Amino acid sequence: MNFNQHLFYIILFGIMTLFLSSSINNFADIKAEDQNEPLPSWKEGIIKQKIIAFVQNVTNPENTDYYIPPEDRIAVFDNDGTLWSEKPIPFQGYFSIDRVPTVVAKNPELKNKSPFKEILAKNFTVLKDMTEKEVMDLIATTHSNISEIEFDNLVKKWAQNATHPETKRLFVDMVYQPMLELLHFLKTKQFKEFIVSGGGIDFMREALSSVYEIPNDQIIGSSLKYTFVDEINDTNMDINNNKSFIFREPVLDSFDNTYEKPANIALHIGKVPVIVAGNSDGDLQMLEYADDNNPTGKSLKLLIHHDDPKREFSYDKGAEKVLEEAKKRNWNIVSMKDDFTTIFPAIGNKTSDVRK
Repeated sequence: MNFNQHLFYIILFGIMTLFLSSSINNFADIKAEDQNEPLPSWKEGIIKQKIIAFVQNVTNPENTDYYIPPEDRIAVFDNDGTLWSEKPIPFQGYFSIDRVPTVVAKNPELKNKSPFKEILAKNFTVLKDMTEKEVMDLIATTHSNISEIEFDNLVKKWAQNATHPETKRLFVDMVYQPMLELLHFLKTKQFKEFIVSGGGIDFMREALSSVYEIPNDQIIGSSLKYTFVDEINDTNMDINNNKSFIFREPVLDSFDNTYEKPANIALHIGKVPVIVAGNSDGDLQMLEYADDNNPTGKSLKLLIHHDDPKREFSYDKGAEKVLEEAKKRNWNIVSMKDDFTTIFPAIGNKTSDVRK
């Protein structure tokens, strides 16, 4: 091999090395970009673009017109119908149904009263016609007269085993994959997330805190009256091995819905949220609260619209007012049919894994 041939091969080897290195780097960049896709289960479209643009605007310190410091990045989410499904009845209702035989056994006078009579006869159609007060009375009766520790254990066991009557999935697997991704995305951008729901605060804490990776103290919901019991005010301390405990009274203390939601946000969070997500008329007031009390461009309002009968359910009942207001105020109406590429996480995956 002469000198010219040797030089030619050296140059050729150098070019190939540079090309290979560039290709590897490009592949790594593409792979990293795929992995960093914040909302993979959201379809490309205006809603996804608005969410990402909002987060980019308010987390960029150089964007002085819209920047929100981390301590003020408060995001609140309704639960039923917003983070997980709620049909044919809100899922906490099934926990109440499962509790009825035990409650009636301790209180036989209930067996001839509605809705206990119908539930014992497995006539669940009565549940669809119950008034709001009747639902709350059912929950108060089936969720009370036990210690807080006992109640938490009952919910935890129920969440591990109870399945939806139609899909046969665990209720805790009926969460919305796109919303799990949104929760995770916001958390990486230093948003502090809260659940603000009409559902029972203790029920959600035990069943869903680990699912959403939201701490118990960031879950706000409806609650019963608590009583602290110790040797001074109780004559039957063997109920909890002679230790003091919290007792759940059969009295509704707070129904966290409509006007109570903004009030409880102010009471328990102490700041106006900059992101609010809901799905029903019960969420209208907290969407208004964020819209009316933040500067223009510094709040994001999301309304989940159930319009996908094939993959989930299709209904507007109970959301007529908020849909009308959303259109009037130009809030973001999220179409489950058009904006979600998938609805539920893949069965068999750990819920915490599918968010990443």
